[in-house]
Amino acid sequence: MYFHQRFVPGLAIYSYLVGDEKSKQCAVIDPTRDVGEYLELAKREGLRITHVLETHVHADFVSGSAELKARLGGEAKVVVSGMGGAEWTPPYADQVVGDGDEITLGTVRLKAIHTPGHTPEHVSWALYDDTRSKDTPWLVFTGDFLFVGDVGRPDLLGDEARKMLAHQLYHSVFEKLPVLPDFTEVYPGHGAGSLCGKAIGSRSTSSLGYERRFSGALQRREEPDWVLNLLKGMPIAPPYFRRMKKVNAGGPKVLGPELPGQRRFTANEVHERVCEHCLIVDVRPKEAFAAAHIPGSVNIPLGNNLPTWAGWVLPYDHPILIVPDDPADLPEVVTHLLRVGFDEVQGYLEGGLADWETHGFALGRLETTSVHEFAAKLGQGAARPFVLDVRTESEWDSGHVEGALHIHGGKLQERMTEVPRDRPVAVVCGSGYRASIAASFLKREGYADVTNVLGGMAAWKAAGLPMVKD
Repeated sequence: MYFHQRFVPGLAIYSYLVGDEKSKQCAVIDPTRDVGEYLELAKREGLRITHVLETHVHADFVSGSAELKARLGGEAKVVVSGMGGAEWTPPYADQVVGDGDEITLGTVRLKAIHTPGHTPEHVSWALYDDTRSKDTPWLVFTGDFLFVGDVGRPDLLGDEARKMLAHQLYHSVFEKLPVLPDFTEVYPGHGAGSLCGKAIGSRSTSSLGYERRFSGALQRREEPDWVLNLLKGMPIAPPYFRRMKKVNAGGPKVLGPELPGQRRFTANEVHERVCEHCLIVDVRPKEAFAAAHIPGSVNIPLGNNLPTWAGWVLPYDHPILIVPDDPADLPEVVTHLLRVGFDEVQGYLEGGLADWETHGFALGRLETTSVHEFAAKLGQGAARPFVLDVRTESEWDSGHVEGALHIHGGKLQERMTEVPRDRPVAVVCGSGYRASIAASFLKREGYADVTNVLGGMAAWKAAGLPMVKD
């Protein structure tokens, strides 16, 4: 049997390529939209991708199934679950399976097990290698149903659906899983960092026996108590999750082998708004953005968390123009954005900000401060800045600056009226990354005196400065 696990950091996505080394047939499970790696891997190993399998309609990234099929000339079958009804059966599917249906790849078989709860249609794929055992599965691809140390969240489709999904999830955990032996290897759809669960472990795989013994989510208790414990402390779901559901259920746009966003815009063209209605997204480091940037631009520094924060804060109804630190970064930036459905990347600023500067165009700046300078300003009475903390609930609860206002960074645009315009505003997060994003939005909205506290609460704590808990 051939097996490959692929990991996408940031969104923490696991996808898989599995197949039969003799017949050379293989399948890709839960592909991301950037499908080049699967194609290159299959070519290198002499494999033929005959099937593309989905565990469910994804909420946190755009599925690559339609893209992969198109890049293969339509030769691969897209296989999805039909057990959630027509609403959750993507129209681009070639084969719709029910509980117990199988896909055969030579001596490798993949059997669909209906495991609803995260979503109504969710299936796990149990893999059988007939050269070893025709009756006992070797491993199971659990998608967003079962993670290492956790189970998938049932609250992404709204409050009314949550009650039904929580009940289904309880049934899946305690009625469906027990049919598989303890030694079955577990290969999930996500790792630590994904918002599809609240306590996902950092290991890439586990066994059912280990999870049954040590995962709190797999310890049986009365259903209402189990559900209450599962939902307690669940992180806020980004609003783009609902959009991704609709995109994947309806069928994402097929992009082809060429990345969008390759057009070069000169500083003059950007200044004259040739890219009409474009949102300028500056992906340079927060320090570079603070020193100088195009007024009105939004800073989301390039890194593994770029797609998550783009989904949190960027509007989907605006085309995007990128200000990169280096033009060589552009493919990575565009790939990050495509994974979460930002298809309208128009291009990038040729020559970077240096070209903008040499043309003499206006520059924006974002004040920065150290935690020591920040602490000194907090003792200045009437001149004290308004402190905005944009971390998560759990981070806030662990300790914060006295008198700060807490607004999750992804919710800032909804609650911006709570931030006064007539006072200096100091924005703090864990390290300064999210604070730069939030501060850039405040500046874009006309807030004149905004400061990013560099190092954030990590530096504040390391400096031994006082924190309070509500």
